[in-house]
Amino acid sequence: MLLLPSLPVLVLCVVGISSSKSQTCEDALKTCPVIACGRDGRDGPKGEKGEPALEAKLANLEAEIRILKSELEHTKKLHAFSMGKKSGKKLFMTNRETMTFAKVKALCTELRGTVAIPRNAEENQAIQEVAKGNAYLGITDEVTEGQFMYVTGGKLTYSNWKKNEPNNHDSGEDCVVMVEGGVWNDISCQASFIAVCEFPA
Repeated sequence: MLLLPSLPVLVLCVVGISSSKSQTCEDALKTCPVIACGRDGRDGPKGEKGEPALEAKLANLEAEIRILKSELEHTKKLHAFSMGKKSGKKLFMTNRETMTFAKVKALCTELRGTVAIPRNAEENQAIQEVAKGNAYLGITDEVTEGQFMYVTGGKLTYSNWKKNEPNNHDSGEDCVVMVEGGVWNDISCQASFIAVCEFPA
């Protein structure tokens, strides 16, 4: 019988507490002695880790995307070479840009080719037609002065030197450029000439 008179008080306490979400348990205890304060509940169990198979698939997709991006960049740069000519099992291409020999070599390597190397009269003619101007060839005597070699290795098996060339003028001509008429001249590797690259056809 004593519980009934306290029931309205309990209801009022519950209503009062629920109307103030920011009220702490201790504050509620001061206004409503019926409430007992307890400890905070423990954190629930951690969720399960993602499936290894899905993570592996995601990693594979990311790797494929990187490869596709690389291939796209390669294709874009290759497409920039607006002119090309096939000779035997080779394809000679140019973007008509002029640059130093080191940059030509780096560009051709990046495009998975090499600086154009004529190994016979037919290939020499093809490079001349593609370049339509003075262009670097993949030939130097940087290793041993006077011994011109292919940048891919090996001694020359064909040459088409201009009269009185090579002359190593001022002792600083280690590279070879094709000039008018398709003849060759040794030149400084720091000079800028047309870039022509060769690729397997």
